[in-house]
Amino acid sequence: MLLLAFAQGALAETWRVGVRTVLDGDTLILDGGQRLRLRGIDAPEVSRRDKSGQYYSGESRSRLSALVSGRILVLDTEELGTDRYGRLVGVARLADGQMVNLLMIEGGAAFVYPHASDKDRDLTRRLRAAQTTAMNQGQGFWPALLRSRGAKTGYMGTKSTKRFHTLSCVQGRKVGVANRVYFSSLQEAFAAGYAPARGCSPWPAETGR
Repeated sequence: MLLLAFAQGALAETWRVGVRTVLDGDTLILDGGQRLRLRGIDAPEVSRRDKSGQYYSGESRSRLSALVSGRILVLDTEELGTDRYGRLVGVARLADGQMVNLLMIEGGAAFVYPHASDKDRDLTRRLRAAQTTAMNQGQGFWPALLRSRGAKTGYMGTKSTKRFHTLSCVQGRKVGVANRVYFSSLQEAFAAGYAPARGCSPWPAETGR
């Protein structure tokens, strides 16, 4: 259902919609069949037919399901975009105004995932601050992740994309020298607002931590 609401002095369209299915900790299917990817965050990958899952993927999906199942989400249609897979990308709020994207970060069930197309600096700032607090408080996956094998080894980040790679990553070696930044640990990389590169993520497997 579309409603009109005043936002920052202008008339904005608000979409109130239920949730059909939660796929993982950052993606869900709305009642109309559209897939919604939560903007600015990423969650551990769930197992697929030919690919094992990552540590905490089940807990992350359960956390998102607990937040949204049986509830109506409020979406600002002007804020919504689409990604290369045709999914909607945006910020989802509960009826009381709480931001689902932020709640997932606060609970240590997702991490900040910056993207060049995201222009909302306030959202990025809030997500990064929440992630720092979650790491310091040991929320969700952070304690095990920051104690995992390789957590204290070096990593190389790509300045333009805010992704980081293991030092042995073939993909990372293709990054130009001027576009590189180095971190001494996982915690340092995450604290700087970088996210793991998909091709060579240091994230522990579902069965081994």
